[in-house]
Amino acid sequence: MSKEGTKKKMGLFMALFTLLVMVAIMAVGLAVLKLSTVTVFALVLVAMAIIALCIGFSMNEVQEIILTGCRKAILVILILMSVGMVVGSWIVSGVVPSIIYYGLQILSPSYFLLVGFIICCIVSFFTGSSYTAAGTLGVAFMGIGSGLGINPALTAGMVISGAIFGDKMSPFSDTTNMAPAAAETDIFLHIKSMLFTTVPATVIAAVLYFILGFQYSGSGADLGNVAEISRSITDAFHVSPFLLLIPVLTIVLAIKKVPSFLALLAGTIAGIIAAFIAQPQFDVVTILNSMATGFSGEFSNEMVGTLFNRGGISSMMTTVSLSLLCLAFGELLQQMGVLTAILDRLEVLVKKPGPLVLTTLFTCLLTVILTASQYVAILLPGEIFKESYKKADVAPYVLSRTLEDGGTIFSFLVPWSMAAIYTSGVLGVPTIESLPYSFLPILCPVFAIIFAVTGFAVFKTDGSPVKGKGVWFSRKAKQAARQK
Repeated sequence: MSKEGTKKKMGLFMALFTLLVMVAIMAVGLAVLKLSTVTVFALVLVAMAIIALCIGFSMNEVQEIILTGCRKAILVILILMSVGMVVGSWIVSGVVPSIIYYGLQILSPSYFLLVGFIICCIVSFFTGSSYTAAGTLGVAFMGIGSGLGINPALTAGMVISGAIFGDKMSPFSDTTNMAPAAAETDIFLHIKSMLFTTVPATVIAAVLYFILGFQYSGSGADLGNVAEISRSITDAFHVSPFLLLIPVLTIVLAIKKVPSFLALLAGTIAGIIAAFIAQPQFDVVTILNSMATGFSGEFSNEMVGTLFNRGGISSMMTTVSLSLLCLAFGELLQQMGVLTAILDRLEVLVKKPGPLVLTTLFTCLLTVILTASQYVAILLPGEIFKESYKKADVAPYVLSRTLEDGGTIFSFLVPWSMAAIYTSGVLGVPTIESLPYSFLPILCPVFAIIFAVTGFAVFKTDGSPVKGKGVWFSRKAKQAARQK
């Protein structure tokens, strides 16, 4: 039986059964048996493969589908490995120690979260990459936050929020270009539409980080620990402001649209060169091995040892394994027709603008849960609901905005999705722990839901609001409507 034929015959009952099997394995494995995440997802992949064989796929077809999913993970894996090399090389060269040292001198606990959030927003916007922001400055902020005595989960939530801002709003971001392409609209109309949900979410997130920062303002013990950490850093490394040019170089390369993998690789090479120049106390083997196995040294302060004894490609291997397994079983679900069988039923349920937006959000969440892929969660719902938005006379930039409020955002909140696996691996904090403090990705869907229910910021194809008077997207919207 061909794959296409099988997909057409996949009914809703079988699709729901497949979904139930997957959820049951995850629930029992993670919550009851306390198995490792890698083990659970390996079991899920085996179960999905068995179901595929039972409904008519051949072994060769199942193998090819799994390989196709793994091929989609190659770029992410390369980026993950390069991040491991960056962390290792930037530690042994003194880059990360210098950032943390100067950060501890300049930043105070009371406004660290707010400043860090704003900086991550700026960097992610101009680089268009949440991965770059989290994998470079995010790592440094985790170290600074630890030195200031701030809850690592709170710091990680701040970094994730700031990193997502650029991933969602920057015209340089791949998802910011992908969503309007899927919805067939102009990218700048798309960005303008996203302002309605992103701006209030960003402002509230900034206020919350500002307020939460003050609970650490009177922590004398933590501030006393800062001096001890600083001394331990200067005892082990030669600290210099010139070393800060290396992360600046990496960020500039990303702004210049150099691919993330190559920009991070350049940062690694620069870090290794700097290590030979600035840290003569380390031998050649220690410096070069930092790329593979990370940095390992002895420190007078135990917390400093925790901060710096890490990095390298080997530190990313668990994350790499999860990436392969998640995309493999996600590809199986997609090719088996599980997603299509479920989403087709959702599509026929919506006729009005509000329910249509809500259903799109739910579909994005469901797609992330089932495929672990941010890109699939944008492209698949976009393809399914594109015609529904036209029939409901809802502007395509409302669809593209919803794809980002759903597909882009939820991928950072679902623990087994690619984006969440990446950020938790790089920042060293499980997604489930940082989630309560990831205010921006939580608030964006909330505002999308509020607007869908109230009709505010939901526009017709001519640019006029669904509820109320006036035209918000007049000239370009009318031109786009005429072109359609």
